[in-house]
Amino acid sequence: MDDVPAAGSSTENGIDSSTPPSAVFEWLKSDVRPVVDDRIADIVGDSSFSERLAYQVETGGKRVRPGLTLTAAELCGLERDRALDIAACVELIHTYSLVHDDLADGDRTRRGEPTFWDVFGRPDAVNVGDMLLSYALEALPESVTERAIATVRTMTEGQQLDFDFTGRRDCTVEDYLTMVWKKTGVLLDFCIAAPQLASGTTLAVDEKRLGRLWQAFQIRDDVLDLEPNSGRDAIGSDVRAGKRTLMAVHADDEAIYDILDKPPAETSDADVEFVRERFEAHGSIQFARHRMRVHARDAVRTLDDLPDCPQRDRLLSLCEYVVARGTDSQGQ
Repeated sequence: MDDVPAAGSSTENGIDSSTPPSAVFEWLKSDVRPVVDDRIADIVGDSSFSERLAYQVETGGKRVRPGLTLTAAELCGLERDRALDIAACVELIHTYSLVHDDLADGDRTRRGEPTFWDVFGRPDAVNVGDMLLSYALEALPESVTERAIATVRTMTEGQQLDFDFTGRRDCTVEDYLTMVWKKTGVLLDFCIAAPQLASGTTLAVDEKRLGRLWQAFQIRDDVLDLEPNSGRDAIGSDVRAGKRTLMAVHADDEAIYDILDKPPAETSDADVEFVRERFEAHGSIQFARHRMRVHARDAVRTLDDLPDCPQRDRLLSLCEYVVARGTDSQGQ
């Protein structure tokens, strides 16, 4: 995380916070992950397939989504046990999506470890992913189940949009942003919304504007894919997968599309470098970073109306962490 500016400065990501990212990481690692993972073990522990259900959960992840959930729950005054149930279920939903995403993309590693389907096979990945989702929906408080179902449906719509973009050469920036919010952002929205529904409390947060932060999160991920020393398993995986990232949409270059449309196995390191250079020439990487900063700044302003308290400061720091993070082996 060497690319993260010092706390309290105007960061490259458009967010100021008083808590350094290292402190947020330590809080997630020491305070959030142990209690959330214990609750997940309670939820799936009675299954005959608990070892497989636990595999993807145990391979890493910083527990950003449970951290957001628990912080929002504290702001709402939600009792701890219910908050932990929701946080654990959020992580199970996220994990289900990762199992299916890795299978769909053919990725064999995640966070430096073999992906679920690479270890257990494709049929198990489909079925155990569904099983993870069912456990999550069953363990959620009844007051948030309807919102959770709608969230998962929107996530699958976003995934389908991502699939459908493959091969297209007419995607717009708005098409991209819609896909990103549906695929990734809606679950992060749920982290803030679920504690409010469970507690009957309404926070002074403009959910639609806050959602722009999650778009900034994905734009940052796109840029990281072409950055050396980002901690990823491979550089240029989005290029090999033919992804219509914000940079590809902005560049709108036939030569780039020709490479994106090649089969992954036929995409060489030289192809990846060519695409990166073309992005630089078109100003597409600069454009992506600018949009990330604009979205992040606009999103965090919606937190201004929250009461001045430690939870508000932590939520702001988590928001910075979401878009400032490097993607190390622990992943998101």
